[in-house]
Amino acid sequence: MQYSELINKIKDLKNKVDFKLIGKSLFGEEIYVFHVGEYSEKQIFLSGGIHAREYISSLFLIKEIEYLSNRDLSGGIYILPLINPDGVRLVLESTDFIADEKLRRFLIDVNGSENFSLWKANGNAVDLNVNFDAKWGEGKSNRRRLGRENFIGYYPNSEIENINVINFLKETKIDLNIAFHSKGEVIYYGFEKSKEQLKKEEKIVKFISSLNGYLPIKSVNSTGGLSDYIALKYDIPSMTIELGSDLLNHPITERYLDYIFQTNKDVPIEVLKLISN
Repeated sequence: MQYSELINKIKDLKNKVDFKLIGKSLFGEEIYVFHVGEYSEKQIFLSGGIHAREYISSLFLIKEIEYLSNRDLSGGIYILPLINPDGVRLVLESTDFIADEKLRRFLIDVNGSENFSLWKANGNAVDLNVNFDAKWGEGKSNRRRLGRENFIGYYPNSEIENINVINFLKETKIDLNIAFHSKGEVIYYGFEKSKEQLKKEEKIVKFISSLNGYLPIKSVNSTGGLSDYIALKYDIPSMTIELGSDLLNHPITERYLDYIFQTNKDVPIEVLKLISN
């Protein structure tokens, strides 16, 4: 997979479905949210590509947008396929595209080599999925030192990519959130939920599990993620689905895309039906 190929796939979607530019990344890459279905009734938010090496989630959502655009939906679905384009570009191209020698050296030093295939962070070496203001810095695996993964940043919501998502959420009504990651074939849920809300979320998660066969796991000692932020800020069902077998190595390549897509393609449709009834 070439980075330019991935970006072109996203840009091609602008000719097929409604879209909104919600901002740019640190390195100036445009970030889009797409919408399928109706703007009335219930709305679901799907996202991917927040961890750089997990770009299979972006490829899945690109394919999902094309699939959903030809379906009758009882409501609507917002889809943000790539939150962290700079990080994905590092995974796919290393630092060759960066003209600033000081920045190149900084990123290589943080990573420990010029091989960025296991990089999770953005262009600032911040792991975006531990940077949100949702019990920021309290997670078991959180790091306060620079690294290719788990560095929480110097303060919550510090990164422009996260600010883009936060601003989008402020102006958009959503009723349920699913963040797609890789790997493990599990569904994390239940962040900071009351007993009543937890019961509702468990019902949805068990329903998703019946569709894709993934194992539901209540989130423990994991904070600062996008799903955590949405759960805490908006008090709606908010979960993370890990695509791809745990037996696979990072990064999961497009070789496994069709299987992942076939396993999960109807999850958003059926969940939208469930919360609409």
